[in-house]
Amino acid sequence: MKTEFDIIRILSENEEKLSPFAKKSSQSLGRKFPMKRDPFRLEFSRDETRILHSPPFRRLKHKTQVFLSPDNDHICTRMEHVLHVSSIAYVIGRCLNLNIDLINAIAKGHDLGHPPFGHAGERELDKLLRDHGIAHGFQHEVHGLRVVDKLTNYGAGLNLTYEVRDGIITHCGESFDRVLAPDRARDLTKLEEIDDRDSMPSTLEGCLVRMVDRIAYLGRDLEDGIKAGIIRKTDVPATVTKDLGADNGAIIGRFVNDIIANSIDKDAIMMSKEVLALMERLKDFNYECIYNHPEVEIKAKKSGHIIGLLFSELMEILKKSDRGKDAANVHAVVREAPSMEVFFHFIKNTNYVDETPAWRIAADYIAGMTDHFAERTYIQLFVPTPVI
Repeated sequence: MKTEFDIIRILSENEEKLSPFAKKSSQSLGRKFPMKRDPFRLEFSRDETRILHSPPFRRLKHKTQVFLSPDNDHICTRMEHVLHVSSIAYVIGRCLNLNIDLINAIAKGHDLGHPPFGHAGERELDKLLRDHGIAHGFQHEVHGLRVVDKLTNYGAGLNLTYEVRDGIITHCGESFDRVLAPDRARDLTKLEEIDDRDSMPSTLEGCLVRMVDRIAYLGRDLEDGIKAGIIRKTDVPATVTKDLGADNGAIIGRFVNDIIANSIDKDAIMMSKEVLALMERLKDFNYECIYNHPEVEIKAKKSGHIIGLLFSELMEILKKSDRGKDAANVHAVVREAPSMEVFFHFIKNTNYVDETPAWRIAADYIAGMTDHFAERTYIQLFVPTPVI
């Protein structure tokens, strides 16, 4: 009969058969706080489980991907996007013989730092923080590292491996690069110093998730735009539909095939010039006809207004309640807005110190909200109710 040591040995031996460019568990830098070895899982697999069972992951099902607070259950949410990234990266990673455990963990955790209302919410938080003199503003991937390190589990964090944390904070790039090569020389003990989007992942698995994060949403957003009545299928440029596909399945298939063909036996994740050009053409169409559509922009403006008012009000409440220490003030706020009880519990149960600036607390709290919770808190704080 096999013992737990036999199981770990088998798992470790299987990892040794991976591509020479794959990151193996035996090569991991480990965790900030060492943990007893699990008898049935290697370290990156443990990280995926820790992410899946975390409250920030569960909240993704009620956070916007593109269309705000959709009533249509078939419109993509942030959680579905994360699962799409994980699924697509899994397929490519399997063909490239990379570490699937690491891919799944990075993919599941890559958007944990996203605020409510999608990129409209991120833009508003970014503006608010810059107005408070924070030069790098708010970036969801940087905040994602903060979520897994400091905000989950009452401030204890998830204690993920350095490689997974690295994949989270470096998953988003501003440009659609054709080639993503890992920066293996970067010091992973200094991830907290990253405050921009220029840093490349240190693993090939992280590069794959970063590439897939871009391709996963283009076709799906196109389908959702059609379902929402924002565009018609006939609006999509013929050059895109002819060479890339007219539906999400065909588009993703084209991207996946191209990445696999161009990345096999290379220490980089690559696309062909032809498919990259098609991807950029589809991206330009989505921005012009979906993301910047007047109806989408109107709702984005409204959601930004909600976040702006919530931020200002939370800053005022922090001041008047002495950061939740004034019991009478706390009682008055919660009586008028019951959802604010969560806020005061959040302050109490997160490892903030007196020196923590108020903007940091307000931004952390708002970024963790779902769309619906942000709307409910806004209504309770700003919409009057009858006295009797």
